[in-house]
Amino acid sequence: MVKDLSSSIESLTKRTDGLIHAYQQGVGRIRSLEEDKGKLEVKMGGLKAEIERLKEENKVLRMASAIKGDEEKVTESKRRISQLVREIDRCIALLND
Repeated sequence: MVKDLSSSIESLTKRTDGLIHAYQQGVGRIRSLEEDKGKLEVKMGGLKAEIERLKEENKVLRMASAIKGDEEKVTESKRRISQLVREIDRCIALLND
């Protein structure tokens, strides 16, 4: 009976030691994962800021591209403006006479 009790206690001790060891490994793993999580959150914040910066840059480039237009349209617009200015000058000259 004492031998069975001693054997049971030894078995429980080994299982308890195994559980304690597994618990300590789990705690260590949790700490490691929490550190990784913190690093990833910082990195994610930086990437979000980079995305916002690139969105703003993209917006500016799109506006600049829209304003610039193609070369043919710019040349035609300049010619039309010059034509309108000459016509206005003739009208002013006529009014002055």
